[in-house]
Amino acid sequence: MQLEEVLRSQAPSVLSALVRRYGDFDACEDAVQEALLAASMQWPGDGVPENPRSWLITVASRRRIEALRSEAARQRREEAVGVQPEPLAAPAVDDSLTLLMLCCHPELTTQSQVALTLRAVGGLTTGEIARAFLVPEATIGQRISRAKAKLQDARFALPPADELPARLTAVLHVLYLIFNEGYTASSGDSLHRVELSTEAIRLTRQLREQLPSEGEVAGLLALMLLTDAR
Repeated sequence: MQLEEVLRSQAPSVLSALVRRYGDFDACEDAVQEALLAASMQWPGDGVPENPRSWLITVASRRRIEALRSEAARQRREEAVGVQPEPLAAPAVDDSLTLLMLCCHPELTTQSQVALTLRAVGGLTTGEIARAFLVPEATIGQRISRAKAKLQDARFALPPADELPARLTAVLHVLYLIFNEGYTASSGDSLHRVELSTEAIRLTRQLREQLPSEGEVAGLLALMLLTDAR
C-alpha cells in the first residue's frame, strides 16, 4: 500500500478520535492535517510505523494540545483550560461511522453534506472537491466552513436508535450522489470523474464493514460495483 493511500485511509479514524476527545471539529481537522503532513515528511525516510493510526493520533493530539495552550496564553484563560491533558492514545473503537453520520447531520444541506463527507471522511482537499464538481474552490470552502459552524455544538455520538434509520438514509443518499456524479458527470467536458466514483465505493465498503447486517448498505455497494464494472 502506497504512503498516500495509508495516510488517506487512516485520516477518518484519527479525526474521529480527536473530535470525540477534544470537540471543535474545525480545530481537530487542522491538527490532523498537521499530523498527516508530518507523516508524509518523516515516514519516507524512517519507514511507516508498526501502528500508523496510533502514531497519527498521538501527533495530532499533541498539535491540538499545543493549540489549546497557545489560545489560552493569548486570551489569558488558563483557568478555563485547567490541567493539560496527556496526548490521546489510540482508542480501541474506530469512530469512522460516527464521523460519517455527523457529516450527514440533518441540519446540513445536501450540498454541504457531500462536501464535508468528501473532506472529513474521504480525505480530499478543498481544491480536489472543487475541481471534481467544477465550482470555485472558495465556494466549496464556504460550504465546508458553514457546515462546521453548524456542527460546532453537535454531540459526537451515534444518533439514538429511533433516529438512526433516517440518518443512515441520508448517508446512503450522499454516497449515492457522490458515486453518481463520478459515474456520469452532470457538467464539464468529461463524462466520468473516476476519483469520485472510486471514493464513493471506498466509503461504502467502509460503511459495509461497520454495519454488516444492514441490507441497504450491502445493496448500495453491490449496485455501485455492478455499475462501475459496466
